Formats: sequence, C-alpha cells, structure tokens
Amino acid sequence: MENGGGFQIALAPMQPATFVEVKEITDRLYYQLKKAGYSVLVDDRGQKPRNMFEVIEFLGIRYRVVISGRSLSAGVVEFKDLQTGYFEKIAQDEICDFLKARLQKAS
Repeated sequence: MENGGGFQIALAPMQPATFVEVKEITDRLYYQLKKAGYSVLVDDRGQKPRNMFEVIEFLGIRYRVVISGRSLSAGVVEFKDLQTGYFEKIAQDEICDFLKARLQKAS
C-alpha cells in the first residue's frame, strides 16, 4: 500500500557531499529498493536534519532511514516507523531485507 505522496520509504542522507560513503550507501540502498519495486524518496537537498524530517513527516511517508557518517562508522543506519514511533539501528548490510520484511508485513 502506497502513501506519503506515493512514497513508501524516505532515505535521509546526512551531509552526503562531505561523507562519500553516505552518498554511496544511500545510492546503493535506493537502487536495491527500487529494483525490488518500492517507491523511495531520497531527500538529498542538503537541509538540516530537522527540516528534512519535517518534510518527510509532512508528506506522510511511513518509513524513514537516516544514513550518516557517524552511524556508518558503527556499521548501522537508523530506521524509524513514523506511524508507530518505533526506532531501531539496523546493520547497514541488513537494512534492505529489513525494509522489505517491514513493508510486506504492513501490506
């Protein structure tokens, strides 16, 4: 089921111009999810996190994934279900499968 202006997932990369790995992981995740048939928004406007999060919430997109240099150095990305408030740090190499399972469960 699509919502959020047709987007199911929002990717929020933090400072992708500064952290090359952030951009690479964001791009890879975007293409993996698109290939799997999901509608994905990448907010790469270079805004402050609060502004990015407000737009994502305004659009009504349920799932947000934050990709930052700090989280990647720990090997994780930050997942949040904006409908329930559920938050979890997910291993960066497991996020695609995690999102697919979450979306299948929500359907």
